Amino acid sequence: MSRILAIDDEDVIRMLVVEILESVGHEVVGAESAEHALVLLDQDEFDLIVSDVVMPGLSGLELLEAARSRHASLPVLLVTGAGTYETLSEALTRGAAGLVTKPFAHAELQTAVSDALERATRTRDELRERLLAPTLASALANAIEARDSYLHGHCERLASLAVRIAEDLDIAPENIEIVRLGAILHDIGKIGIPDRVLLKPGPLDEEERRIIETHTEIGDKLLEPLDLLAGARPIVRHHHERWDGAGYPDGLAAGAIPLGARIVAVADAIEVMSARQLYRRPRSSSEIVEELRAQRGTQWDPAIVDLALGLIDSGELELGSDGLRLLEPAEEPVTRGGLAVLLVEDGDQEATRVTDALERDLDGAVIARTRSVASAAALASNSEWSVAIVDHDLPDGSGVEVLDALRAAYPGLPIVMLTGQGDEEIALEAFRRGASDYVVKSAGYADRLASRVRGLVGDTQTVEVNR
Repeated sequence: MSRILAIDDEDVIRMLVVEILESVGHEVVGAESAEHALVLLDQDEFDLIVSDVVMPGLSGLELLEAARSRHASLPVLLVTGAGTYETLSEALTRGAAGLVTKPFAHAELQTAVSDALERATRTRDELRERLLAPTLASALANAIEARDSYLHGHCERLASLAVRIAEDLDIAPENIEIVRLGAILHDIGKIGIPDRVLLKPGPLDEEERRIIETHTEIGDKLLEPLDLLAGARPIVRHHHERWDGAGYPDGLAAGAIPLGARIVAVADAIEVMSARQLYRRPRSSSEIVEELRAQRGTQWDPAIVDLALGLIDSGELELGSDGLRLLEPAEEPVTRGGLAVLLVEDGDQEATRVTDALERDLDGAVIARTRSVASAAALASNSEWSVAIVDHDLPDGSGVEVLDALRAAYPGLPIVMLTGQGDEEIALEAFRRGASDYVVKSAGYADRLASRVRGLVGDTQTVEVNR
């Protein structure tokens, strides 16, 4: 069971709470004051705090804030004899996991504790999946690309096209993310293919062809124990199926092929044809279009081919010798009158990478970059912004301080927190302090960031500071 810290200045109430929670298997440590509880928090780890609100010295609400500053993801359940709406509202506003009113029944306290622990676990698991899945996928894809210099950037370019097609199909956002992960991981099974076959500078013979075709099943097996990437497995396994049923490994046809695999199959074909390979030159744009039309309804889903052809015809999809490139449609600008972006990033290389991605993907975007908490705080109170992007680690402090200043000045401003590591404690703290989104600086993150920003701002106007 869970480890719980129970705080109440009344000995009888504290002992009762300990007894009630221990009776259902929890390990409970008691503290007679908030000050003592903070000492215990510095010395040990707990899964939940159960605290009285009104106590001598620090109150339960003050303890809540102090505990959160130490452990952002630690849930705090408050117990109070003053069960007013104001108490409940203030407790929840400050981030309490729940509020129990005295006098309480045994079952009531046990249920409140169980619910708080379940919500905290679910939040951590969901956040861990969101943070780790893209990082893990990129790391695995890099392992494949490292074996063949001609594959450098292939997975990220392919993923960008697959995501665009998925967006045009109006797929749900959570499924679009699965498509992106599947696209990045589609060839992960090639880890198990010998170099003599994978890197052969010419056509494969029949035996070598059979070997290379096993990569879809190998990839599926590699991902089997990784729950974080389970959604990508059907794409990895089935992206070489054909619309007419003549593909591999399972000979699926038409609608029996998972939609994500059909999308990746088309995106992969376009990227491979447009980029230089070990054994052949890149095809021209007209040759790629001709091949897509020829195999429409035979090798590939005709509806997805039509979407890809539409992107090429509109100029949104450029095909060059270094692979494909996606552009925003000129006739549908993302913003009205320009997008004012505040970028708080001290790293020059990272700032350039982000700026390039934003200017490429967001029509009319104007990016103002600053490097520190102090300069960002000054801009927060004296300027107008459409969206802010804030790095967590800055030379003179934490990006959370910038987040607080921005949120105070612009209650409705979209704010994205950047970090170089997938730390769930940092992410939870950012979300609780008002961040709209959170992006880890893993491979290809600048393009993902631009996509997230595009989704956050939509057609919104610049947000004016409260004066």
